[in-house]
Amino acid sequence: MEPLPRVDPLDDPYLALRTMLCVAVLFAFAEPLGVTQPMLPIAIGMSMISNQRGALNGRTFAGPLVLPVVAMLFGWLAGLTVHQPAIFIFWNVVLATGGIALMLFKGSRGGMLLTVFPAMMSISALYNEYALTVMAEGMATAGLMVGIMAIVTNLLFPPQTKRVYVEQVKPYVGRKPGVELAIRVVVYLAVLIATYATNNLSLLIAPIMMIFICGEADHGGRMEQVVDRGGGTIVGAIIGVGALMVYHLVPQFIVLLALLSAITYVLIDKMTTGAARPQYYQYVCSVALVIVLSSIYGANSAVEVVVQRVVLTVGIMLSGIVLLALLETMFVPREDRSEEVAEATA
Repeated sequence: MEPLPRVDPLDDPYLALRTMLCVAVLFAFAEPLGVTQPMLPIAIGMSMISNQRGALNGRTFAGPLVLPVVAMLFGWLAGLTVHQPAIFIFWNVVLATGGIALMLFKGSRGGMLLTVFPAMMSISALYNEYALTVMAEGMATAGLMVGIMAIVTNLLFPPQTKRVYVEQVKPYVGRKPGVELAIRVVVYLAVLIATYATNNLSLLIAPIMMIFICGEADHGGRMEQVVDRGGGTIVGAIIGVGALMVYHLVPQFIVLLALLSAITYVLIDKMTTGAARPQYYQYVCSVALVIVLSSIYGANSAVEVVVQRVVLTVGIMLSGIVLLALLETMFVPREDRSEEVAEATA
């Protein structure tokens, strides 16, 4: 998939500031806009704004514009077919296959649209109609608000360069692409269907994490996902718990707003200045925000949220790598896998 590059601080010294303002505004306007579960639009908004690289261009607005459409389309499809199991599973399988194929063979993060968002909608639909409505409205609100904030923040604090980032992708190269795709789809669908069976909306993180593992072209990419997302989950959980402790000492709206803003600014600034990969800090930020907001606005306690995020994320990602490696050993010839390693290290 496309790597998330480090931003040159001379090109864009305001990335952290723009992202912090987006998170703060989304949180401040959540209640007036009737958003009952603000963690979804805030996490999506933080991710989209911090993904900007270089000068403002059309791609900056592609995600926000697509989100409401995706929310309506996949939400409608999930609600329409949720009581028809064969059709419900069929369209999820077709979209997952197409999405993972795009990620694997084209290195396209656009493939996540065909996997992450249908999974979010379908699991919400299985949980109950209210959860589906909240999920769809949260995504639509996120798209609208992030689009507005992208314009406003770039006008107020624009990047100091006209250079536009060009993708550097790592697509899969091998002699048995069909077999590789089938293995990844089977592993992902096993986790997705198992999550369906639990009827637990909190386990939504499981299939989403597997998408990032299955969409990687090589073993090195998978291990980077475990380090960045698995390690980021643990660090984000610690930061989230610390913020919750402060908030419970002073349970005021302005304190919570200041905590979310500070977490966002510091961690997104680290995407530019930190020693680790930018994706690591972005994921730490996402986990910290979600843990704080879901503990306050969700039905689960802080301990439940932290344990679910840490244990599920790390455990499922490691299990996915082991299962993929086992299936590749059984069904993919050694020479193909040697070429894959050579491509990854070239």
